[in-house]
Amino acid sequence: MPLSADFSSTESLTTLSNVRFLDISTGTDLGLTERRIYVRLANGNWLLENGVQSSTEAYTTWAIADLSLTVSLLTQSTSASVRVDWMTGSTVTYTKTHAQEWNLYDYVFGFGLLQNQTASPSIISDVNYYSNFFQFITNIWNSQNAIFAADDIYSSQGALNVNQNFINNANMYF
Repeated sequence: MPLSADFSSTESLTTLSNVRFLDISTGTDLGLTERRIYVRLANGNWLLENGVQSSTEAYTTWAIADLSLTVSLLTQSTSASVRVDWMTGSTVTYTKTHAQEWNLYDYVFGFGLLQNQTASPSIISDVNYYSNFFQFITNIWNSQNAIFAADDIYSSQGALNVNQNFINNANMYF
């Protein structure tokens, strides 16, 4: 049966910077020699290991013998268009693209706010606390919705960028 190429990705809860790519293809093609992962950000750059961005097309090599590959990619919650090419030598034999969202940085920050609220219940007396927290949660939802409903990495990343401002300036907002 010929290959029906596909992949998935998940962010690591234990190491938020890590993204695990999993080949979920069905079928076989014994002539394949490697995979290439292209991660294109909403700003047009390509994302590489350790959060390095390139303005020119760049990829991460994924050995064909490995079913999965974990790459340290992220420095914050990120949305991207991810393309995996299955190669035969230097020829692209199959390709698959998915809009992806990795938002665990935001979730972990939100859980931290909840823990602070539990430890210091008076924090919710701040007139802006719930308003800001609700905006933060809404941005997570908007980011997810943009990806899952519309493959819109630009709107998704825009919502995550607003949350990054909340995170960077937490003392001012929370």
